[in-house]
Amino acid sequence: MAKQPLTRDLQFEKKNQNMVKLPKYARIQKRPIPHPPIASPYAGSSTPKTVYISSSTPFMSAVKRVQKLLHQAEKRAMTSVHLSLGNKTKTDRQKLAQMAEGHEKMRKEAGQEEVFIKATGRAMEKAMRVGKWFGEREREYVTRVKTGSVIVVDDVVEDEEGRKKVVEERESVKKEGEEKKEGGDAEESAGSKSAAKKRKRAAAAETELPESRTRWVNVVEIAVTYK
Repeated sequence: MAKQPLTRDLQFEKKNQNMVKLPKYARIQKRPIPHPPIASPYAGSSTPKTVYISSSTPFMSAVKRVQKLLHQAEKRAMTSVHLSLGNKTKTDRQKLAQMAEGHEKMRKEAGQEEVFIKATGRAMEKAMRVGKWFGEREREYVTRVKTGSVIVVDDVVEDEEGRKKVVEERESVKKEGEEKKEGGDAEESAGSKSAAKKRKRAAAAETELPESRTRWVNVVEIAVTYK
C-alpha cells in the first residue's frame, strides 16, 4: 500500500483567487523566496534558529542541522550551571543537590528554546518527514506544526515572437470581419466561434502586461524542542 503524504492533513487558507490571467505568449519566471539571514548556531536564545528545507535538501543533513542547533541551546543552558558549581567551599552533598537542580533547570531552559523547520511548496513534504523523525522520539523531543502563507513576487516574461503573431492575427480577424459583412450572415455564423477566440487573443495582445505578479505560497513550520 502506497504511503500517504504527510501534508495531506495540513490546512491552508486559499488566497490566490483573483490572479491576473496571462496570455499564451507570456510566462511566469519565479524568483527565489526571500527569508532572513540564517542565524549562527552560537547566537543567543533570543535569536530564532531556523532550518530551511528545499526539495534538494538531504534528509539526514536536515536532521543533523536541527540536532546541532538543539545541542547548542543545551550548552548555553548548561553554562550557568557550571559557573554556579565552581564554589569549592560547598560540601559534596550540596554540590550533588545543586547538580540535580541545575540539570533540571538546564533541561527546562533548553526546552524553551525552539528550533524551527520551514519549507514551502513541494519541499513541505520533506520538512514534515524531518519533523516526524523528531516526533517519533517523543521521550526526547517535543514538536508542533503550524501552517501559514507568504507572499512572493514572480516576474512576467513576454515572448516577443508570440506577441507579434497575436498582433498579426488581430489584423487578420479585422480583415475577415469586413469580408464577412459582405458575404452574409450564414458564413459569419459558421465561423463565429473561431472568430470569437481570435478576437479574444487579439484583445489580450493590446493589453499591457505587468512586469511582475504577486502570489501567496503555502508554508509549513515545525518547531522542535527538548522535552
